[in-house]
Amino acid sequence: MCIKRKGFTLIELLVVIAIIALLLAILMPSLRKAKEVAMRIRCASRLKQWGMGIQMYATENNEKMMRTGQYWGGRPYPHYISIGYAEQGSDRQAVWSIEGISPYLNAFGSNFAGNGEATEMITCPNCSGDFMQRWVKEVNWKHHSFVEFAYSYFAGFDKIPDNQCSSNAKDVLVTKTLRSNRLLMAEILNLDTSDGAYRYNHGKNGWSWNEVFGIRPPAGKMAKSPNPKATGRSQLFGDGHIEWRNIDAVNNLPTTTDTSVDEWNGPRSGWMSPDNDTSYF
Repeated sequence: MCIKRKGFTLIELLVVIAIIALLLAILMPSLRKAKEVAMRIRCASRLKQWGMGIQMYATENNEKMMRTGQYWGGRPYPHYISIGYAEQGSDRQAVWSIEGISPYLNAFGSNFAGNGEATEMITCPNCSGDFMQRWVKEVNWKHHSFVEFAYSYFAGFDKIPDNQCSSNAKDVLVTKTLRSNRLLMAEILNLDTSDGAYRYNHGKNGWSWNEVFGIRPPAGKMAKSPNPKATGRSQLFGDGHIEWRNIDAVNNLPTTTDTSVDEWNGPRSGWMSPDNDTSYF
């Protein structure tokens, strides 16, 4: 007696595989978008923690804010934080520093002055925390008076000379005190045409850091294009609320060949250069 065995034919298997491939093709863009949104939320949460630390500092210091104090090339660099503690100006207003913020936020090791160790709080969760921490320890701590981190700090701009920031910077950035409609911090977006360096937290291909100073970002983590297509950034305002600001994909970022600019921060995000398009606020 012949026993018939049930099973799939080759044609049936190919049809099933084709259906699965089609479903994946349909779902993948949605899955990528969901992953990107999740990263935005995680990064915004970390930015909010910075804001809470800053608020606690202000509460204990007569509502005065530490002021943006690091300069490079004659203008303030808001994504630098001073190593140690410094005071500046006749009113003795403290400069944005590791020592100033550390009692309120676990962003740097308790013995940072001795070993240069920082925590993942200096990075956006979309970035490589290990690389950023190595950079701080092996580059900033050894060679500079500042640390580069994944967020830009804008407070104290009432003290910045008019020729070192755009015409409406003091109208939209935090000055002496926290205000709900003033920008306090934002995720970093940075381009320096002097050496073609750029870095950002959220882009079409993830985060990017293309500078080389003894160490490199992990493989596959550097955008190769001179115009890496940033998607946007989270911004923290004086009352603690967070807003996500998109960057137009068509009219995207300046490139490393745009020599008329040397710092950008994306539309409505706190562009600093005195000769910029003020719509970037």
